[in-house]
Amino acid sequence: MDKKQAAEFLGVSTRTIENYAKEGKISVTYIPDKNGKRAEYKESELQRLKEELQTPIHRSVVAPNGIEIADSEVFGGLAKLPSTRIAELLEAISQAQGVALLWNKLVWDLDEAATASGYSRYRLRSAIALGALKAKKVGRGWKVRPQDLREYTNWLFGDDNEEADQNRNRMAGIRN
Repeated sequence: MDKKQAAEFLGVSTRTIENYAKEGKISVTYIPDKNGKRAEYKESELQRLKEELQTPIHRSVVAPNGIEIADSEVFGGLAKLPSTRIAELLEAISQAQGVALLWNKLVWDLDEAATASGYSRYRLRSAIALGALKAKKVGRGWKVRPQDLREYTNWLFGDDNEEADQNRNRMAGIRN
């Protein structure tokens, strides 16, 4: 099969076919053609790759610190667990990976504040520059208190619709 036929067979782009060949997932043979060389792919290898791509990948869950995590807890079952069990699992994972959970910290760097709030780092930096978000420069980075981030969010999306609209326009650089 040529590159275009192989791409249609697998349901991917021709660039993806090239990448598969480069990665060694399929072999390619170049045949002289009137326009140079034409890539040819073996149908048996394409069939094998198609089956491989359609096979679902299942990775077992490795519980940190020996805590048992049942399959029912992993796949959609977390929503049914009591909050104490979820907190226990998150704490165990954070300890195993050496990561402090965000809600246990007194101050956040901009990456953590962006993760917690859903705002981009750029938006938070703009809010700091405009004075809408309280923050302190520590070393080369900015530190934000969680309560200051909450105040900023409340200021931006407050109960007073007209004031909230003015605040959003101010952050967007729109003059009233």
